[in-house]
Amino acid sequence: MFLITLIISITFATFAKMKTAENRKENGISFVQSALFLQILLVALSTDSKNRKEIEDCLKLKIPEEEKNDIIKRTLSLFPRSDNALKFHWSYRLALRPGFLLNDEFRTGAAAALHLHEHRFNGTETPEDIANILNNMVEIDSGGAIHNTFTKDDITEESNAIFLTTVYIRGRWRSAPTVLNGTLPFMDVENTPQRNVRCIRINDNMRYADLSEWDAEAIEIFYATQGLSLFIIVPRGRSLRLLADRVAMTSIHLISERMQTMRIAATLPLYTLRMTLLLPDKLRALGMPRLAQVNTAESDLTLSHGVQRLMFWAEAGRNAYKDDGNTYSMFS
Repeated sequence: MFLITLIISITFATFAKMKTAENRKENGISFVQSALFLQILLVALSTDSKNRKEIEDCLKLKIPEEEKNDIIKRTLSLFPRSDNALKFHWSYRLALRPGFLLNDEFRTGAAAALHLHEHRFNGTETPEDIANILNNMVEIDSGGAIHNTFTKDDITEESNAIFLTTVYIRGRWRSAPTVLNGTLPFMDVENTPQRNVRCIRINDNMRYADLSEWDAEAIEIFYATQGLSLFIIVPRGRSLRLLADRVAMTSIHLISERMQTMRIAATLPLYTLRMTLLLPDKLRALGMPRLAQVNTAESDLTLSHGVQRLMFWAEAGRNAYKDDGNTYSMFS
């Protein structure tokens, strides 16, 4: 458990450096599991001699390569296994163009620790071909759940290698939800037309806190898997901006300490959220400009283009909200 705590602690400390514009702070969504997988990837890339210093400075993780590989192995070994209550699929892949050389130290060390799957293109593929190959990888690694992630426009001609991370999580509620008849108003942001959505209702023992000083409420709904829950802070008004400011300055643990267990009937919308994050600027903001620069060397892993796509959706039935994170990074 120490290794998981170490990685997550570093994640929160370092990713706090990525500033969001004041007028878009309410859109600064962060999924801890996706950030964790990116963190593990950065630890692996820090074993590359050319990237080591700036990544280590950013992560504040200056330890021998053997210890980094051990952290990766032991952290991955703590991940849950899929069962009837929780579907959890993850994978790291590296797709290489002909002529791109990986050093043996990385291949036998960090790549092996990551369980990295290596794929070699033949050099004749069009951007559309590459997009189809990547989509097939994501579909396989998500257990057939995620489709059509990439298009040919996502593929850059100068890319020599593509690092691809797929994470798929699907839990089952502890208490089966009821699908409500009809629709209910959806609380959109201010100055937007009102619209209705389909909803589900879950009746269970939950944890709850009235955050009256924030004009908000906090609720924790439990999955069937022991220790797994969905923690939500909801404003009573139609804007997340003020709430986002306050949450950014407060520990979630302090909110959790105020919560009490009670029987609650929670109504939740059925919806789909798709979000795309461009990674290069964020990596530069974290203090890794070298990793986020174009480089045409045939053995140098630097980031020329990177995208993190997040999909979060709810569906009717016993299966709960699903969080699927796809991170692909094109290296040149």
